[in-house]
Amino acid sequence: MVARRRTIKDIAKESGFSLSTVSLVLNNHPRISQATRDRVMAVVKKYNFYPNSAARGLASKSSRTLSVVVPNLTRVFSDIYLGEIISGIYERATSQGYKILLDIATAQFIKSQEYTKLLASRRADGMLFIASDIHADYLSVFEDSPYKFLLVNHVFPGKKLNYVSVDYAASARLAAQHLLGLGHRRIGLIAGTNTFTGLQFRDEFLRVCKTWQAGPAKVAWVDGGEEWSQRGGYAATAKLAAQLPELTAIMAANDRMAIGAMRWMADNHREVPEQVSVMGVDDIQLAAYVNPGLSTIRHDLYQVGIESCNRILQLIKGEITECSDLLPTSMVVRGSTSRVPVG
Repeated sequence: MVARRRTIKDIAKESGFSLSTVSLVLNNHPRISQATRDRVMAVVKKYNFYPNSAARGLASKSSRTLSVVVPNLTRVFSDIYLGEIISGIYERATSQGYKILLDIATAQFIKSQEYTKLLASRRADGMLFIASDIHADYLSVFEDSPYKFLLVNHVFPGKKLNYVSVDYAASARLAAQHLLGLGHRRIGLIAGTNTFTGLQFRDEFLRVCKTWQAGPAKVAWVDGGEEWSQRGGYAATAKLAAQLPELTAIMAANDRMAIGAMRWMADNHREVPEQVSVMGVDDIQLAAYVNPGLSTIRHDLYQVGIESCNRILQLIKGEITECSDLLPTSMVVRGSTSRVPVG
């Protein structure tokens, strides 16, 4: 005969405490005394009891779950950029006793308003929205909302939405200063326009090139596409080569597009960096292993995930009421950039 599976009510009855007290013990709440904790845990161990998430939340009204929403991209879960951020979120969430629930911002997800239903039904305590695009006006519902919501590596200018993001304007300045400092004055720029951070990077890069003290640079700009992919970088490089045949450098707003640009150069017998320097942004792991190694602006995406999770947990616990964090960036020089060719 199979023994009946014990419930949290059984644990409460045998230990002599209320359901809410038992739930607080199971959630490791600091207000519970050691004596109470020991009595409850003795019964838990006696029956080898493993609480489900609903039972754990009886006292705290918490699901101990974080919603993580990613953009609707082709093969989104194989994306290197998103994988690094999600890994950071997962690492921090699990260390704090939270699960994560992954969703894709599909048309149906948006139309059904699942993004608010998840929080209203308490299936998730808070939501982390990664890399939303400029058309995501539906997120305005989270302005002055009781729900705990955070944009991850994106911002919405003019909207009161919490965010943790890399400082893309600072990244653009570092990138421009590097290429201009190497003497490049004919530069091709590949940057997407479907995110505000992408627009910030493009506009700041163009501004620095235009106002450079040693003389402005001529910059041709091409949209790298909505998915910021190697394929988009390859296609954009072909357009740049036609628009500005004399270009000596290409600045791509992420490493994947930069790697696509390097591939186009190889296919068209243009040597990197001897004839054309190529630079990216993010410093994904692959950047160090392409040939030549890719010069890039380092965005610690794993740390972005960790810091974003830290902040959403602080919002959930009421330790903070708003968040607008910009994380630092740094320059990584490898073999794909060099001084402007002579002659």
